Amino acid sequence: MPTIIFYVSGHGFGHSARTAAVIDRLLELRPGTRVIVRTSAPEWFFREQIEEDFEFHALECDTGVVQADSLNLDPEASLAGYARFLEKLEETVDAEVEFSARKDCRLIVGDIPPLAFEVAERAGVPSLAVANFSWDWIYEPYIERLPEYRFLLPSIRKGYRKASLLLRLPFAGEMAAFPAVRDIPLIARRARVGAGEVRKRLGLENNRPLVILSFGGFSLGEEYYRKLIEIDDCVWLASERVGFDLPGLRNVGRDELGRLGLGYPDLVAAAEAVITKPGYGIISECIANRTRMLYTSRGEFREYPILVEGIKKYLPSGFISQEKLLGGDIREELHRLLAAPADFPPIPVNGAETVAEIISGYL
Repeated sequence: MPTIIFYVSGHGFGHSARTAAVIDRLLELRPGTRVIVRTSAPEWFFREQIEEDFEFHALECDTGVVQADSLNLDPEASLAGYARFLEKLEETVDAEVEFSARKDCRLIVGDIPPLAFEVAERAGVPSLAVANFSWDWIYEPYIERLPEYRFLLPSIRKGYRKASLLLRLPFAGEMAAFPAVRDIPLIARRARVGAGEVRKRLGLENNRPLVILSFGGFSLGEEYYRKLIEIDDCVWLASERVGFDLPGLRNVGRDELGRLGLGYPDLVAAAEAVITKPGYGIISECIANRTRMLYTSRGEFREYPILVEGIKKYLPSGFISQEKLLGGDIREELHRLLAAPADFPPIPVNGAETVAEIISGYL
């Protein structure tokens, strides 16, 4: 039985979402393939997305970017975290090489920890990178201000140079460290339940627009939600467990979604708009499910302008400042967005199928 190990960055849910979509398609294409996921992201996230069985092992593969709060990043803490991670890198690689040999691993896929490709080279197996950015590119602007961390970049790039092939997604930053590159379509999770059925299962009987608040599992506080529900011509949906029982706010926890037979992409597809900070996962799902987006800034993140360019090109969208968003003063921007034409320019979203077929070719 061929075995594939997926190493996944635990930063946010975007890396996990697209990896889960790839694994789901792969196991549909090649039943019986042994898939192992190694990541610090939560196991439940993968279990909810992947229908067939797979192995999961918690492992810190990299440290990503540290969130200061729901909308902003902490550059110094991010660099310090990766510096600490490097102190144990050799020990971790040794352990992972032994693990891959024990599991008879034939291929390693990374999104996008350098560790994955260090392990693959030492284990003597091919490796695929799947990404729209690399961590050296993200860290570069931080290191310009904090040069004491410049030693991080050569280490990261050394790992990336060992990848057999980068499968580069749309909305990509510069990834010069990878020696071989192939462009692929957008990877996006798509709804499996129709919008009308989603509203029925959620108990939403009226036809008011459904608006999702999506901030990566961070709650914005009870007072904030009290301000939002004053805009009572919408139904507000908090996809994370924020812990408030307020009229006009449908608070859906993970357990309830499971009981209702719904996934997050189903919620996105049923919504008229998503209010969020730009990230690859939510952008790709809004594109695939034809949902408008009201977005705000997200602090010092190099990927941001590239993602915004994608939003403007492929989604009916609007911008709202952090100040207005956090103050609950969003009525004008939201109503303008809801009144905008539903213009969704075409873009292929079959990236998961494409990557699954490429992996199958390696096997």
